[in-house]
Amino acid sequence: MSDINRLKASIIEQARREGQEKLAQAKVQVEEEFQKHKAQLLAEKEADRQKKLKEVTQYFQVEAQQIHNQERQSTLVSKQEILKELFSVALDEMIAWTWKEELVFIRKVLQEYSDQTISLQFGELTAQKLNAEILDALKSEFPQLTVAASPIVKEAGFVISVDRIDDTYLYSDLIDSIYKEESSRIAMKIFSEN
Repeated sequence: MSDINRLKASIIEQARREGQEKLAQAKVQVEEEFQKHKAQLLAEKEADRQKKLKEVTQYFQVEAQQIHNQERQSTLVSKQEILKELFSVALDEMIAWTWKEELVFIRKVLQEYSDQTISLQFGELTAQKLNAEILDALKSEFPQLTVAASPIVKEAGFVISVDRIDDTYLYSDLIDSIYKEESSRIAMKIFSEN
């Protein structure tokens, strides 16, 4: 009987040890799977966090670029308005010239045509400043010159015609031409950061 008990005890002990080994192996396997799953979840969380961080960063970069573009556009519009105002003031000053200042400018331009037969048509605002005596003095100084009887309505300055080719010295056209040709160079000079 004692052999049976010992055998029985031995079998139970062996079964208990095998059970504990299997339990220990199962615990190790469960722990490994847990750690593996945990690492996978952490990696997924980190990837998700990085993705969201990238999206937020891109969003703010786009917003910052839009703000920068709006700022540049606003600055450009302001500069253009300042330039337009500057040229508008220049035009107003030319229109407001006295008859003496008008005459200095007219003579200077007419000297460029001194060897040609020309016709001169004044703008209405300039013609109002020049009396018959001034016109007679111009005609005697420039004998090749004829002056048109009717002025150009609501304009200041004049137009010179040579062989049916018109050269405009209307002040609004001169200022507009200078604005188109020189505004970017003038803007760079005026608004340079240095």
